[in-house]
Amino acid sequence: MRLYLVLAAAALCVGAAPATPAKGVSASKLSVHFIGRYTAGGRAIVRAGPRVIKILDLGDDMRQAMREYKRLYPHGLVVLRIYTPVRYSEKDVPEEKARDFWYGVLWPPISRLPVAERRMISYLEGPNEGDTTPTWQTMETVRWFTRFWLELARLMHEHGFRPCVGSIPVGNPPGTPAEVESKFLEFAKVLRLVKPWGGAWSYHAYTIEYTQDAEREQWYSLRYRRLQETLQRGAPDVAGMPVILTEGGVDQSGNPNESGWAARGTAERYENWLRWFDGELQKDPYVIGVTLFELGNPEGWRSFDLEPISGWLATYLRDRHRWFQR
Repeated sequence: MRLYLVLAAAALCVGAAPATPAKGVSASKLSVHFIGRYTAGGRAIVRAGPRVIKILDLGDDMRQAMREYKRLYPHGLVVLRIYTPVRYSEKDVPEEKARDFWYGVLWPPISRLPVAERRMISYLEGPNEGDTTPTWQTMETVRWFTRFWLELARLMHEHGFRPCVGSIPVGNPPGTPAEVESKFLEFAKVLRLVKPWGGAWSYHAYTIEYTQDAEREQWYSLRYRRLQETLQRGAPDVAGMPVILTEGGVDQSGNPNESGWAARGTAERYENWLRWFDGELQKDPYVIGVTLFELGNPEGWRSFDLEPISGWLATYLRDRHRWFQR
């Protein structure tokens, strides 16, 4: 088994993410998080060449989106998340639950993919926010979460995948500045593990009130900058690692019908904010991009769905399209 895993890793790993975007993709850092269906708007965005896309699960439409994107942009990046209703408790042994998550949640659907499609997965996410595990509530839960991720990341790597760790919810970790620093530096043990494997960490970058004030947004959509500063002070060896904002956009409380951009403003207002946000992301070379939530599931996320602005986003990406040299 160990020999098989080592060979699989050698066959599937694609190396560290470049600091500059891949050849042929847009200079913009905006993209989308696909859920469910690969719509006409989704196709237009993929063809416009975003730097990175995210897919949820491995249904036929999600696989089609991944295949088309990688055919058009072989060096573009794909992030995969697998949904699960599984829940773990702080009373559980984190290493045992990490193995349960790998062998019970992630590996079964991935193992059914043809090898050629497995190779298209650039980064693999784990549990989403705090949906499955204890996370950032206290130092005790952070230690649990860190132990869980140390084991899960190892399993991802052994099977040939680059871990994208954290999936940190907007505004987290919570607490005073000293508490936030202690929590994130504890989790930096995971960053230290995955850095040699080309791993990344992720944050969910939502604005609460559409502000275009970087000082205010450092608590919300730009909070990853404060976490980066924490690493620079306390763990400089992992500062500057790739960051992927694997969710993003407008959100007030997570209500599918009332919190997203479509319920709280016009398309023009959202587009203006996205232009500003993209400009801020351009200032941070360690940020690969943001996969805006979401495209493909308007029934489940009516006020968040991006189909109404998909034409604008595709044009925006094309207008910022240029060839990059490695």
